[in-house]
Amino acid sequence: MKSLFSATLACVLMASTATMASAQEAVAIKALPFSAARQADDFLFISGQIARTADGADVKDSVGAETHQIMKNLGQILENNGYSYDDLVNVTVWLSDIEDYHQMNKAYASYFNEQFPARACTGGAQIVFDFKVEIAAIAYKDDDERKDDANHGDN
Repeated sequence: MKSLFSATLACVLMASTATMASAQEAVAIKALPFSAARQADDFLFISGQIARTADGADVKDSVGAETHQIMKNLGQILENNGYSYDDLVNVTVWLSDIEDYHQMNKAYASYFNEQFPARACTGGAQIVFDFKVEIAAIAYKDDDERKDDANHGDN
C-alpha cells in the first residue's frame, strides 16, 4: 500500500512540475485563451500586461523600465479603442517584490495628467516569464466622448 501511495504521489508531483514548467514557455499571443481588451458598453477591460514589446522583445532592465513598457502597451490598447490614460478608472498592479513599489510608482505616475485611477497593488506575486511587474486596467468613457475624440482626430 505504501509503494502504491508513493508511486501515485510521485506521478502527481511530476505532472504538476511539468505543468508549472510549461506555463513559462513562450507562446504566441494569438494562441492564448484571452483577449488583450474587451469593451462592455462604455467600459474597456484590459488584461494584465507584461513588459513585452509589440515585436516580442522582453524589457527587463529594471522595474522602472518594465513599468514604462507596460504603460506604453496599455496606452496603445487604450488609443486603439478610443480611450486615453485619463480614462482609466481602476488599475491593478502585481509586483514580484513589494520593495519595488516606489520604483514602479515613479514610472507609473508619469503617465497621468489629471487625476489618478483607483488602484490596488500587491507584492509577492509570481508573474509569468519572470517579469517583476504586471498591470491590468479598466477604462471608462462615455460613448459620445469617444465618438467626439475620433472625429477630432480626423481633422
